[in-house]
Amino acid sequence: MRPIQFLLAGLVATGVLMYVRSLKTRVVDRVVVLTVGLVGLVLVAIPDWSTTLALTLGVGRGADLVLYLGLVGLGWVSLLLFAKLRETDQRLTQLARAIAVQQAVHPQPARHS
Repeated sequence: MRPIQFLLAGLVATGVLMYVRSLKTRVVDRVVVLTVGLVGLVLVAIPDWSTTLALTLGVGRGADLVLYLGLVGLGWVSLLLFAKLRETDQRLTQLARAIAVQQAVHPQPARHS
């Protein structure tokens, strides 16, 4: 193995371990991350496979295929994060409104002398 392969394998493994250990996520999310990590480790260890797969799919090089898939994955993650952010913003707005209604001070009727 080349030195870059050790570095890349270490980075992939560290990312997967950090995700699985530190984030309390659904089982489906963990399985997806573990699967992507495993595929990443295999492609780092045997880079010719990515080239073979790329040629099969009509892409010139394995690195290009990985880049394209990474960009698509980044797009999906961005959309998911944006949706989650909007959902959180809506929930925060509802909570702020509920607190404002609960803590509202009712005006006292004016006294006429």
